[in-house]
Amino acid sequence: MNKKIKVLELFGIFFYVGLFTLGGGYAMIPLMKQELVEKHKYISYDDFIEVFAISQTTPGPIAINIATFIGFTESGILGSITATSGVILPSLIIILCISMFFKGIAGNIFVHKFFLGILTGVVAEIAYIAVDVSKKIKLDFFNVSLFVLSLIEIFIIKINPIYVLLIGGFLGILFKTKEFKSASH
Repeated sequence: MNKKIKVLELFGIFFYVGLFTLGGGYAMIPLMKQELVEKHKYISYDDFIEVFAISQTTPGPIAINIATFIGFTESGILGSITATSGVILPSLIIILCISMFFKGIAGNIFVHKFFLGILTGVVAEIAYIAVDVSKKIKLDFFNVSLFVLSLIEIFIIKINPIYVLLIGGFLGILFKTKEFKSASH
């Protein structure tokens, strides 16, 4: 495929994702998976899960991190800039429009109920991606224990989720390195 056409296609894919995914962040993941893995086949499902995991742990919004990564791997710096612009532009346009008319719509009961409905849909999308990603996790003692520990850290002890991710990463290094080495030989 011609590089210019690929860059335009990347912009179109990420503009579409940005435009039709209300709720941002995690709510964009199911549509990104559909577009990048299933429809356009830019990346395998396993690689998508890896990019998703990396995008969660790097600074910045997850959707922008994924767009930047996919754009770069497909078309270098220009692809990265184009894909990132595509995913950001719809939100920018929408928030500008909302801010221009906010005083007129802030008290509107239909707008309020519309956003409550969207919130419910966003929760469902986040649950979908959680279930979908969890299918890739091997249910062994370590992973189940780490999952339970993470829930306790977040909901009971109320540890910052960033620290929960870091703790999980370090425990993975400590307890899974030997398993990884034996699997790669």
